[in-house]
Amino acid sequence: MQATTTPDVLKLFRRRKVGYFMIPPVTTTILFLLIPVFALVVYQSQYRGRIPIGVSLWRVDLSGMTLDKAEEALAETFPYQHEKAIVFTDPQTGQAWQMSPAELGLAFDAAATAAAAYQVGRSGPIYTQLWQLFSSWYYGRSLSPVIVLDEGQLNAALTELAAEINRPAVNAKIEFAGSAIRYTPAQVGRRLDVTDARTRLLMPLTRFRQADVELLIQDVMPTIYDPPAVTAGVQQMISNEPVTFYVPEPLDAEDLTRVELTPATLKSWIRAEVIEQADGSRRHRVLLDENAVRQWLSTYAEMLYREPVNARYYFDDVTKELVLVTPHVNGRELDVEATLALLQEQIGTANRSIPFVVNQITPAANSKATAAGLGITELISERTTWFYGSSDARKRNIAQAAANFYGIVIAPGEEFSFNKYLGSISEADGYEEGLIIVGGQTIKGIGGGVCQVSTTVFQTVFYAGFPVTERWQHGYMLGYYNDGEGPGMDATVYDPIVDFKFINNTPYYLLIENYYNEIEESLTFKFYSTGMGRRVEKSGPVFGDIVPAPPQSEDVWQFDPDMESGTVRQIDWATEGATVTVGRTVYNADGQIILQEDFVSNYVPWPGGYMYGPGVNAPDYSLVPEND
Repeated sequence: MQATTTPDVLKLFRRRKVGYFMIPPVTTTILFLLIPVFALVVYQSQYRGRIPIGVSLWRVDLSGMTLDKAEEALAETFPYQHEKAIVFTDPQTGQAWQMSPAELGLAFDAAATAAAAYQVGRSGPIYTQLWQLFSSWYYGRSLSPVIVLDEGQLNAALTELAAEINRPAVNAKIEFAGSAIRYTPAQVGRRLDVTDARTRLLMPLTRFRQADVELLIQDVMPTIYDPPAVTAGVQQMISNEPVTFYVPEPLDAEDLTRVELTPATLKSWIRAEVIEQADGSRRHRVLLDENAVRQWLSTYAEMLYREPVNARYYFDDVTKELVLVTPHVNGRELDVEATLALLQEQIGTANRSIPFVVNQITPAANSKATAAGLGITELISERTTWFYGSSDARKRNIAQAAANFYGIVIAPGEEFSFNKYLGSISEADGYEEGLIIVGGQTIKGIGGGVCQVSTTVFQTVFYAGFPVTERWQHGYMLGYYNDGEGPGMDATVYDPIVDFKFINNTPYYLLIENYYNEIEESLTFKFYSTGMGRRVEKSGPVFGDIVPAPPQSEDVWQFDPDMESGTVRQIDWATEGATVTVGRTVYNADGQIILQEDFVSNYVPWPGGYMYGPGVNAPDYSLVPEND
């Protein structure tokens, strides 16, 4: 019988054979694992309480050191925290602050750093511990220090720094106390950007480096801020220096030259208000009270005003053109608005000298005017008076006075004043001593004969149809004026209270010419303008309230020491008194009456008058020359 092995026996045999085969590798593996563990245990036991080999910090070898020794060594080799390593700089002022990291809250924890070094190879899984110990022994291990940053101390240090730098903004301010004004300029504030300083500080501080930190300082604008130009302008306006106005081109020695505007007056005109700008900011607007300035300037307008002087002409009857005799003189007037504008422009500057702005006034009757342009086209009135028997002095005075009226031009609507054109009467003006009527008597004086001129002007005006606004008759009827138009057609003048005036009530200029004829002893005035077809009718003279002339017994005899001895001269002739009325009617071109008036002259009776020299026993009519 053949024996057979069952499958179960074979399986058992095979299993046992494999088990014997696995014993060596398993044993080897166990030993391989146990040896490092054993070595780890042995190594750690040898360095119990000490730092493993190869551990260092900042090139300080901590191998084998106890925790106390390591902490001591580390503390000695880290002076950074106490050095003035951080420098803060104010870029605007250049001021600098030096601080140590410790002052900024940075601290080196030597104990924690030593403890970290001691824990190398002593924490974590076994293989991690083995690797840390091996790599530290073989390669060396440099640890990072344990740094502590006190955020509270850092913030406190930066806050303290900001307290030195920060400055609040100051608003611009204008204060009024009566006539005193005080201006406080705005001041821009400053504020340290603490966040920016902290951000730029952290990197060098945590890397233990020296650092120059330029601080970011922001401007803090005041609520009311005046730019430098405005500030300077306000300070100039309220300064204690006067403002001087002057006339750029004085016309004569008596012209207004300089006027001082006092600081007190100027300050009383200053007004200030706060305005909001487009960007939302606010600033002062300082200005002058324009109405007050205008009123002040107006007080000098009359002083500066100069009336323009018309050119003088004569009318060429052949060519019908004007011939220039005397050129015009421009007038002048103060331009208040332009002067005000110049003051406002300069008042905020250092220039305290301001010219009065004046405008030239060119008269219409200027040197280039034409006859057609002025409406002077024809002779409209002409009258002549005579002065037979006048003394040489009286004749020269007549000629001298008449010359003042030659070629003058009266504008449309203008009132003519005889005294205005006559001017002063004195020997310096070319007048001589003669006989004049003053206070109801005939006496010697300067200017006798001037009334011959005013009377001739009156008669020419009478027939030109112009309205007379002022006319005075003589005190008594003079023989000089009885020739020609007769009584009631005279006009006396005596500056400044007695004048002769009329109005040119036409739309055309009036040219006045006069001609003195020494041979014929006559004075003729001619008026040239546009006649407008006027016609003048005279009525009278009508006499009323006639009073006979005083008898010879009432004659007046006056002693004249300058007369030749033993001579007598008759100066007045006895004349009756009367009220003389002369009427005038003026018609226009259509025959309509446009003016109707009476000129009433009240003449008093006048006695004969005589002047006598030394050696005469007055009255002595036998010495009166027959031709007198």
